[in-house]
Amino acid sequence: MESIRCGCGRLLLKAAGPLDIEVKCPRCGAVNRIQRATSPQPERRGAPREQPDDHKPPP
Repeated sequence: MESIRCGCGRLLLKAAGPLDIEVKCPRCGAVNRIQRATSPQPERRGAPREQPDDHKPPP
């Protein structure tokens, strides 16, 4: 779990996983915007894979 702190050092939240939030620090009043990208979804086993264009049969 990751701790998210304001610039003044106050702990704002603890989180695990992707985030996209805004939170106002109760100590200094600064608005903090936290954006964390989601991790790519793992490919499912047995899912069909795309073939490159050069390996496709001619029309």
